[in-house]
Amino acid sequence: MNQIYSKCIICGTELIPFIKEIWDDRYGCPGIFAIERCPNCGQMATIPRLQESDLPELYSKYYPRSKVVYEELTVEADRVKLPGAAQTRWWEGTDNQGHYLAKSGQKVLDIGCGSCLSLLELRNLGVEAYGVEADPSVQAIAEHFDLHVHIGNIHDNPFPDEVFDLITLNQVIEHVPDPAALLQIVKKRLTEGGQIVLSFPNGDSLQRKLSGSRWINWHVPYHQHHFNRHSFTILAEQEGFEVTRFRSVTPNLWTLLQMAAMGKPPIEGDASSSWGATDAIASPSKWNFKRIAKGLLRRVRPLANPLIGLNNRFFDVLGQGDSLIVVIQIKR
Repeated sequence: MNQIYSKCIICGTELIPFIKEIWDDRYGCPGIFAIERCPNCGQMATIPRLQESDLPELYSKYYPRSKVVYEELTVEADRVKLPGAAQTRWWEGTDNQGHYLAKSGQKVLDIGCGSCLSLLELRNLGVEAYGVEADPSVQAIAEHFDLHVHIGNIHDNPFPDEVFDLITLNQVIEHVPDPAALLQIVKKRLTEGGQIVLSFPNGDSLQRKLSGSRWINWHVPYHQHHFNRHSFTILAEQEGFEVTRFRSVTPNLWTLLQMAAMGKPPIEGDASSSWGATDAIASPSKWNFKRIAKGLLRRVRPLANPLIGLNNRFFDVLGQGDSLIVVIQIKR
């Protein structure tokens, strides 16, 4: 494979090889890619990079949300109203989703709303919710639930008459070809004092360091950028934001899926049964992770799951969790 060298999106330094060959070990998208790393700020990138025009076909083909079971989606969304729901999310590590910080009465835009679970949860929390999603398969879900969803991307200027108290990007910015341009656009859609909450895989996590090329969050070619706390802070400040909160969170199911990924060497072009590539749902939401890992959960309970939870919460406190969640606002 011929290496394609490029510049770091954060600091402009020339990237150097980090992983020479890697491929889609979840859904079997064909092609061999590489990971390159910035020696200055540590930011990493999937090479070759995708264009915005590549995304609709890629996601509609390999994230088949057209087969979502509406009744199951409703049941999962209703869990947000249960007593102790916030504590359960903390223990399971599924509180790495920015929309849980929304308050009743706010107007929220979720960019990359996927299966629309976040929008249904927000509705249950008394929030006026809007979504943007590149996957055209999501149109049917939005229509079924009568949700405000724009099929396309934020560059289309969706909902032009609306501004938002909170804008969320749950496991999204790593997919976006031009993260800086995205931040500039969403800055214009905030109310005064509004916030943006992002979550994305932690390129400096312990799991990434231990797993090497088998780390599940390389997720090529869908994840184009691999941020760490330092590199994202630089990006946010360059685009006129200040970081008000940072923490790391590891979903327990990510750990189970990582364990499964370490057990069998991936084959280029083959989909993984662990990720439910041929299942009814393929969405990056926590709901999908729960569904595709039911068998794993049954096998590890009751001993392993509590141990995984304790281990994950410990490394989260140390900042070594597999996902980062960050709150930013416009600099005053």
